[in-house]
Amino acid sequence: MSQVIKILKNKQGNAALYAIVVALCLILLFTVISEYFRLQMIASGVRDALQSSVIAIATENYDEVYNGLREGYSGGYQRNETGSWEERVDSGAVFMKLSNKLGLINGTKYSGGYLEYRLYDLDVQINNAPFATRDNDNRFESEAWVTLLVPLSFGWEHLPPMKIRLKVNAGYSPKF
Repeated sequence: MSQVIKILKNKQGNAALYAIVVALCLILLFTVISEYFRLQMIASGVRDALQSSVIAIATENYDEVYNGLREGYSGGYQRNETGSWEERVDSGAVFMKLSNKLGLINGTKYSGGYLEYRLYDLDVQINNAPFATRDNDNRFESEAWVTLLVPLSFGWEHLPPMKIRLKVNAGYSPKF
């Protein structure tokens, strides 16, 4: 204990140790901030690509939605052989569109031979508008959820990967 007090009372002016500690702390802080921004960019890019894929599904259903009642506020319905109306919507191939946009191989993105992120558990729900509704609240909507798993490059595999569930939606509302 007396040696520690002696070291603390030493006034030789040697600050090399303190400079190294401050530099290491700044490097550690910079790495953490860089990793945070990397995760934010990946999540934002995946969310935007998923949004674009879901918008494509909503616009592909334009002909079914608009065809129900000309210039009316109807969902995607069609008359069947018996003369009654039945729902007609197409869920599309969201995962295929998403894979093409992001360059995924079986739901996984590699960068430089290393796993960058993985997408799985895609759920798509098509909410058809009620038949001949007058409410603007009830519109044709497509919703999609996907789980994004991103391994951290910071922490040397001691920290668990980031795992989030992304949700996007797109809708079609007639203009007139």
